Amino acid sequence: MTVDDMPGHGNDHKSVMRRETVDVFREFPGGIFLDGTVGAAGHAESILDAIDSIRRFYGIDQDEEALAIALERLRRFGDRVELIHGNFRSLDKLLPAGSGGRVGGILLDLGVSSMQLDRVERGFSFRNDAPIDMRMNRTSGKSAYEVINEYTEEELVRVLREWGEVRSPKAIARAIVRERGVEPIRDTGRFSRTVSRRIPERTRTKELARIYQAVRIEVNDELGSLREGLERSVEFLSPRGILAVLSYHSLEDRLVKTRFREWAKGCICPPDMPVCGCGILPSVSLPFRKAKMPTQDEIDRNGRARSARLRVAIRLEGERDPS
Repeated sequence: MTVDDMPGHGNDHKSVMRRETVDVFREFPGGIFLDGTVGAAGHAESILDAIDSIRRFYGIDQDEEALAIALERLRRFGDRVELIHGNFRSLDKLLPAGSGGRVGGILLDLGVSSMQLDRVERGFSFRNDAPIDMRMNRTSGKSAYEVINEYTEEELVRVLREWGEVRSPKAIARAIVRERGVEPIRDTGRFSRTVSRRIPERTRTKELARIYQAVRIEVNDELGSLREGLERSVEFLSPRGILAVLSYHSLEDRLVKTRFREWAKGCICPPDMPVCGCGILPSVSLPFRKAKMPTQDEIDRNGRARSARLRVAIRLEGERDPS
């Protein structure tokens, strides 16, 4: 999730694959649109400008700072727009009663925003020294401080291995436990120095990024949110409704790709069964088999777009079982 050029927010924040994302919704069937990660509203503004048939636009985000920017940016669209503080995993609780099954378009732009990365005090980046926080929603939940200072060594190994695919998770977890035994690790500078001692210099930047990603995913339960959010999203889509997901690392993209393919296939019977016995029909179609990727020109202009993958599913007509 990235942030566009905004007064007071620098000039290096760009919404990734903005044109491609808007084009995905050209066949929007009308009615309600939901941006589950509205951020500073870069994609939202472009979609509202391009699609007149959006009757009601809901923008959800965990980050109150981002919502404040989005509010100013989308003010010109009047009462078509409503912004909601929360996590898209709870669509069923956040959206007004009666919205289920009537949403024509949903966008999920995953991951951490460049605004969050660049705000030193948020503690997301290893490039700055700041209190180690990493919460997307700063009003609740555990911070990176709790993960780093209170998790057992075994729990730290799991986090580093599963969420960062870190090369030497045991050695790094051991170093963290040893360092915090002297004094709690309170800032990103000390945390980075601690783990860097166990990383070869030639791969240090890449491995630090993996380690910070792992802790951030654990703090915000990003994969859990994505799993639940995908399920809620397909339930809320109207027939011909469009679900588009922008992901930025392989763990997210793999989860989205797998679930989309399962919904598009439907039947879960063993391959050797001559006749389907489960009765599960496809709930979506996939307009393109492979993920769309940013152009080289966009990558040249915005290096943070390099890892982006855009996948799309379209809800089929009639009643379907999305389970």
